[in-house]
Amino acid sequence: MIIDILYKIAANPNSTEFRPLGQLLKRLRPRKPQDAEQAAVHLHTLVRLLDEHPELLTSLQQYVRGLLKNRRHIHLYVDTGILGSETVGQGIMRRIGERLLPPIRDDNFLDDAFARLIRNGRDSEWITMIDNATWGSLISRLLAGEPDKTTSSHCRYEQLDALRVLAHRISAMSLESEFVRNHPAVEAFESPFMALSIETDRFVRHQRELLQGIREDSIDHRQMLVLMDQCKEVIRKARRQASVNGVSVSLTYLLVRLQQSIQRIDTMLSFLTVEHKDLPLAITGFLKLMADAERDDHSVRALFSRNTELLARNITEHAGHHGEHYVASNRQGYFNMFGSASRAGFIVAFMALFKILAARLSLAPIAQAFVYSMNYSFGFMLIHVLHGTIATKQPAMTASHIAASIEGVSDDRKGIKNIGSLAQLCVDVFRTQFIAIMGNVSIVFPVALLVGFISLWINGAPPASAAKAEVLLHELSPIHSLAIFHAAIAGVCLFLAGIIAGYYDNKAIYSRIPQRIAQHRLMLWIKPAKRQRIQLYLRNNLGALAGNFYFGIMLGSMGTLGFILGLPIDIRHITFAMANFAYALVGMNFILPWDVILLSLAGVIGIGLTNLGVSFSLALTLALKSRGVRFRLWWPLLLAIMSHFRQAPRDFFWPPKQTAPITEDKKNASA
Repeated sequence: MIIDILYKIAANPNSTEFRPLGQLLKRLRPRKPQDAEQAAVHLHTLVRLLDEHPELLTSLQQYVRGLLKNRRHIHLYVDTGILGSETVGQGIMRRIGERLLPPIRDDNFLDDAFARLIRNGRDSEWITMIDNATWGSLISRLLAGEPDKTTSSHCRYEQLDALRVLAHRISAMSLESEFVRNHPAVEAFESPFMALSIETDRFVRHQRELLQGIREDSIDHRQMLVLMDQCKEVIRKARRQASVNGVSVSLTYLLVRLQQSIQRIDTMLSFLTVEHKDLPLAITGFLKLMADAERDDHSVRALFSRNTELLARNITEHAGHHGEHYVASNRQGYFNMFGSASRAGFIVAFMALFKILAARLSLAPIAQAFVYSMNYSFGFMLIHVLHGTIATKQPAMTASHIAASIEGVSDDRKGIKNIGSLAQLCVDVFRTQFIAIMGNVSIVFPVALLVGFISLWINGAPPASAAKAEVLLHELSPIHSLAIFHAAIAGVCLFLAGIIAGYYDNKAIYSRIPQRIAQHRLMLWIKPAKRQRIQLYLRNNLGALAGNFYFGIMLGSMGTLGFILGLPIDIRHITFAMANFAYALVGMNFILPWDVILLSLAGVIGIGLTNLGVSFSLALTLALKSRGVRFRLWWPLLLAIMSHFRQAPRDFFWPPKQTAPITEDKKNASA
């Protein structure tokens, strides 16, 4: 019972051990971490008991003050919830090591004691779910009565020391070479980070002298707030500059640490400057912040999410820039996309032929995977060089473009006004995706048939024998094979290819790979003007070439990987599926039952929809998450798209003469 723990504390209120507090917290803890209602009931019970037994409240106040007195708070203030100097790999190994062999906790340090009390963050869920007023009612009672000057002075000294440490750390981080390279203005002009350190040191010195009675008044913290705003603006500029100059993991890490440290200074200032009546809510907010921070400090998932957010955004940002070229909003762009997709379909017909012929070679599995991979990789790279478009590669690019548009209308109030333009973008994306697929399929099928007829005329035999044709048809069946599952695997590969392309686009800019290649001694025999063109081409296309190359390796080796692992793993791609269907028709001399033909065509359609759906959903999810966007207007967006389809279904397949955004008037009229 809670009251039993309170009486135990009252029996020895001068105890400096955390065990009684841990026992009290155990009584407050709900059976299920997400059951905040039960925890709130326990908390209300504690508050009621303290009101009914003033002597127990006095003992609890004395006990809590004794715990805070003569303990080091500074590490809780400056370390918990702020990224340290460890790398991502070191952070993973530390978390795994702590789970296998828990670290020793020293209760003389408040951060260690706090971590042990909330079980390394496992209690954070119910702590944060309880409303601030409930926590505030308990904390206000603990702060009531005559304050203990010794404890309050000790806490204030610790907070002032934390301010000084944080400011010095921020100043040091702002001089890191990674940050200076990204934002040279920090060196060229007076740095607000260094000015913040100087001003913080002055503020802390005045506050300490005020506590010691050396001075009667002190400077306020308003100048610190001004400098903090300037620091935040520099960080925002550095983030924007990173989208132009590229970003590394270490720079990402540094920017996150800077932002967290500045936010922590703001928190410390709130403790030092808040009025006594508002102190309970300030402590409540800090308690929840530390609980979440302690949970993240032991979570591998949180480590990845926290450290890669900016890097993921810049990768998807580069994909989004390319995605603008994959959206045709007018007839010229529409027909250009058809021509681009047609070129790709023509080349894919021969890529599918080479794979069928390569299957005849008696090769070891690894060698076969290499041949298949090189066929795919160099074929996709040739398509890119010739400005062709593979329809299924569009979603990874257009998803980032859509995410960038969603970011601008993510607010509920502003978003509902701009939902029409976002719906129009979705219509444009659908129409462009449709014509790209038609360009791929409408060319790859007749070209594959023509190649099959030419092979019959020259060699007297089709590229695919009757036995091979039966295998190809079986692989297209959505009923008798794992075609849809394999298409989903291909969709994941398409998504990964888009990420790889964005990564290399970022790497090319950040590491200046095009410039380094152009200045290499092996390139000196080329004229400077031509080297400049090569440099510009690599800057704009290195990511796409790398993405196509790795995508080819993934497609070519997936079947071999499944064979080695004994798993039913393979890939199915709509354009290659259509080419294989054409070669199978020639191999079977066009003698096929109608049900087989219809089932194969249904399989091709299912493969295409799965390719597009999986790659687009994964890419859009990553793009939204990397931007920190929580879009809640999916239903109004869907209604706007459906309204457009009812009014002008042709727009989804054929470009209008003039694209007009969907307005609220149109939606109301349709309703």
